[in-house]
Amino acid sequence: MALTNHGGWDFHLAKGRGPIGLVLIHEIFGYNDYIATVANDLAKAGFSTAAIDLFRGVKATTLEEGFKLRTGVTKEVLDEGVSRGLELLRKEAGSSKLGTMGFCMGGGFALQAACDLGLAFSVDYYGMMENEQDASKLAGPVLLVLAGEDERVTPWAFQKFLPAAMKYKKRVELQLYPNARHAFHRPGWEGHNPEATKDAWDKTTRFLSKLATG
Repeated sequence: MALTNHGGWDFHLAKGRGPIGLVLIHEIFGYNDYIATVANDLAKAGFSTAAIDLFRGVKATTLEEGFKLRTGVTKEVLDEGVSRGLELLRKEAGSSKLGTMGFCMGGGFALQAACDLGLAFSVDYYGMMENEQDASKLAGPVLLVLAGEDERVTPWAFQKFLPAAMKYKKRVELQLYPNARHAFHRPGWEGHNPEATKDAWDKTTRFLSKLATG
């Protein structure tokens, strides 16, 4: 699937309709067909999407490889890449209400970039950022999608992020799936949960649709 280069970064650009534009950030395994499919599905639902390749063409085959690649994505690198994606959405899709979305590692990065760049919204599927106090910089609402059987991200969200969001009076819409595991949205693995995936997707498109008309 051909990628568009903008400002030295590669993106899969899927144009929707209306004002919403979002930079989609992949999991720890890197940009792949799964993320491209999500971008296309978002565009079909009306939301222009630029799926970024943060690992610059490299794909991880193991978690260990992914964690090594992740260390190269500093906040400065992340914000630069997301900023170039936002520029692309403005230029090529005419998007005016801009935000981020991501899964796992990408969910945490999406949330971090929304804080750093003052974006209109963020959709975080079971991802966490290093410093929950950065929630103070959120300029728009967050949709936080969690799995009840996620022993790492879900406790972080309840013990650290949500209290910080309350402290700074930030809007967070929480969707918790009690019988789901981490990365339940990803197809083709043992923890994939079709029921949770469908419901979370419906909640995601509803969240974005409200922003488009709000």
